[in-house]
Formats: sequence, structure tokens, C-alpha cells
Amino acid sequence: MTINAKKFITIILSICLFQTINVNAQISRGPQLESPVVHPDRTVTFSIRAPRAQQVELSGQFLTRNQPLKANDSGLWSVTVGPIEPDLYPYCFIVDGMQVADPQNQEIFPNEGFKNSLVDIPGDKPSIYSVQDVPHGEMTYCYYQSKTLGITRPLIVYTPPGYRESAEKYPVFYLVSGTTDTEETWYKVGKVNFILDNLIAQKKAVPMIVVLPYGNMLGGTPNPASPEAAEMYKVFSDNLVGSIMPYIESNYRTINEREKRAIGGFSRGGGQSLFAGFTNFDKFAWIGSYSAYLTREVFDKYFSNLSENPESTNGKLNLLWMGVGKADFLYRQAADFDNLMTEKKIEHKVLFTEGGHTWMNARRYLYETLQLYFK
Repeated sequence: MTINAKKFITIILSICLFQTINVNAQISRGPQLESPVVHPDRTVTFSIRAPRAQQVELSGQFLTRNQPLKANDSGLWSVTVGPIEPDLYPYCFIVDGMQVADPQNQEIFPNEGFKNSLVDIPGDKPSIYSVQDVPHGEMTYCYYQSKTLGITRPLIVYTPPGYRESAEKYPVFYLVSGTTDTEETWYKVGKVNFILDNLIAQKKAVPMIVVLPYGNMLGGTPNPASPEAAEMYKVFSDNLVGSIMPYIESNYRTINEREKRAIGGFSRGGGQSLFAGFTNFDKFAWIGSYSAYLTREVFDKYFSNLSENPESTNGKLNLLWMGVGKADFLYRQAADFDNLMTEKKIEHKVLFTEGGHTWMNARRYLYETLQLYFK
């Protein structure tokens, strides 16, 4: 039996149409459903259509514990919470024990391990990351060949307002994401581009190029207190110096001097930044650690020379900056690292804030240090 071309195409289109239907029928978008809905009093209504679900909860960093949703007769589950303090927060639904992002919300938290959405709670005045009426930089998705890992790797590069039209060269800030985050996280969640646009417009920050590398070195994620963590940090440092920096300096107008390079990161990215910065004082004069640390054992094994002549070390460091939240699960270790730097007579600045290991704090640390780099 033969099928003519027209009938064959009709069959294929029908199959594609049916594949767009959620076969589980457990979660569906449905008509005219909006979620989240942020109300003027900063309460927020979250909704999800899940007609076959038995239990749905809301999980978010604006909550002290998960909140149950209630379903109506058509299987629409909803809950209103708050008021919530102004900020940008991750959240998700727990549908019969399964974590899912909000199907109605296009603002997604880029991450390898969990699937969250984002909700922005505005305040009475613009936030540090608000999109304001100022000149904006550009975000470019790039790929480079990693000699260290032997594969092609992603990068995102921020160029400041006016970069395209000018012939000027710029300092470079390498900004590394945290454990299970991707190269997009400092962009989509950290909002580095809008924070820097606003600071440059206010003349509070130096115009700079910002490079967002993918911090996963494909060797697992060892505990930051373990010796294996330092080995992973070393792989990152080798990849940064051997592949990322040559790519950036070949394709962008950069000032290739140590005083015009900074490195910083959040969580795992903070540990990678500390290790790479301390290893490469000939390339970096500015180091930022956001909710991160190095252990005494790692420091003594790899960087004992820095404390043997602290005056020389301090002469090479324009800035060593550390920030951590008092409720952060890494607070004690980060505080120990602060004490270690003091003991070794290595000059540094530290900021202890409220809150935990969150991107709300990471954005604040970024905001603080962007005003210090290259000045």
C-alpha cells in the first residue's frame, strides 16, 4: 500500500500536533491563566493548572516553609502569600513530590539541578537591577575551544554602552557562577548587565567588559572543604588562563594589564575565583569572593608564599573582597577564611550581611564590588 505525499504530510502534522499535548494531563497551561500575579500590596498569587494532581505546594526563598495550594473544581491550584519584601526571588511548585517551574512564567532560573521560576517584587523606588532609562550594554553568547577540557565551551560577554561605536579598550571582570548554575545565571538571575548599566550611568562604576564563563569543570562537585575542591579549582584556573582569556583578548578590545583585570564569583565560583586570583597575581589585581572561602589546608598547600611576604602580596592586591550572609550555610567557613587572611596579614575587605546563601545576597555583593573595581 502506498501513501501519497499530501496524505503523508497530513499524518506527520497530526502526530506533531498530538505530541504538543501534555500526555500526563497532570500539568497544563490552560486558557487565560496568569501566574504569578503581583498585587499592589506586594502580596502575590501563584497558580498552576494540574487537574490530576493530589497535592501541590509552593516553595520559594521568600517563604519560611512551603505553602499548600488549594484546587477548584477544574483543577486550578492557587495560593496568595505575602506581602513580600521587594527583590527578585526564585520559586517553584511541588506537584505530588515533583519540583516544577511555573508553566505560565517565562522567567526561568538557569540551573543544572533544579527548575525554578523567578518573581520580581517591585518596591517604591527602582531596585539596583531595575531596567532604567539609561544607555544599555550588550550581552553576547559566545563559544571557545577549551584546551584544558578538550571541548567547546560557552561564554556570555557583557560589553558596556558605547562599546560598538568606539575604539576604546576596556578592563575585564571575569564573573563566575555557583554550583549547578550555568553561564546564564549571573545574567538571568544576577542581572549583572542592568546593575552595571545603572552604575555606569550614575558614574559609580568604571565601564568594563564582563565575562561569564560556565564554571562546571565536568569532574563532579566536591565539597568545598575537601582537598578535591582545590584540584577542581586548579582545572578552572588552567582553563581560564589557557583558553578563556586568550579568546577574550583576541576578540574584544581589552586592556591586557593585571591592574585592569578582576575575577569574582558566587559559591563555587567564589572558590574558583580565589584560587585563580591567588595563583595568577601576574594577571589579576582584583578578587571578589561572594559566599565562598578557601580552607586553611588549601591555602597553606598552594599559597603559603603569599603569607611569607605579606607586604609584597598586599602590594599586588588592589582589592581582596569577601561577602557572606550570617544565615549562609557557609558563613562559619567564610568567617574562618576572613580570620585566616587577618592572621596572614593579607589586607582585605569583608561584608557580613543578613540572609543566607541566596542570589539576593549575591546581587548585593556584586553591586558593592562593581563600584570598587578598577578605581
